[in-house]
Amino acid sequence: MKHATAIALALLAGVLLAIYDLRTDDTGIEVGLLLIASLLLALLAPKRWWLVALCVGLPIPIVELAVGHASLPPPGVAALGVAIVGAVLGFAIARAAMTTAAS
Repeated sequence: MKHATAIALALLAGVLLAIYDLRTDDTGIEVGLLLIASLLLALLAPKRWWLVALCVGLPIPIVELAVGHASLPPPGVAALGVAIVGAVLGFAIARAAMTTAAS
């Protein structure tokens, strides 16, 4: 149940960030929001970190292609990379916490 909630929240965050990306040109804040969202949601579902990264980062390049603001490859692919980095960091923190708690 916790994993399903984290994935649903990740998809919601991805869609909201894609809408935010269309309305603003502030890349620094968007990168920070991508990192925070993917890191926190990967902490909730560390076994599904890769799915969290896809759900948070993939809507941005999809929306850019759909709206026609970008060429191939869309610049929003960098958002997917940032989401992957955040999710991997969340996974690493969760794994370290589990290892420490077990010893």
